[in-house]
Amino acid sequence: MMAPKYSALMNTVCVTFMYGVALPELWLIAALTFFLYYVVDKFLITYYYRKPPMYDDKLNKWSLELMEMAPLFLCFFGYWCMGNM
Repeated sequence: MMAPKYSALMNTVCVTFMYGVALPELWLIAALTFFLYYVVDKFLITYYYRKPPMYDDKLNKWSLELMEMAPLFLCFFGYWCMGNM
């Protein structure tokens, strides 16, 4: 079940980059979210899952290509947020 995890992480990245200039607390919340996902996944892989499923790198490469657009969101929405009176 990798797709829901990737979608949650991509959602966190895109929302944080889009609205992070206006709401600086989002950067801390995103860092906490990434840390918790890391710790929980590490715990589940170590103690819960018996045999990990075999995945290829197609989902990982596709999500990384989509996340490359997040800095563009930061630039455009940050410019709009700081320039809007």
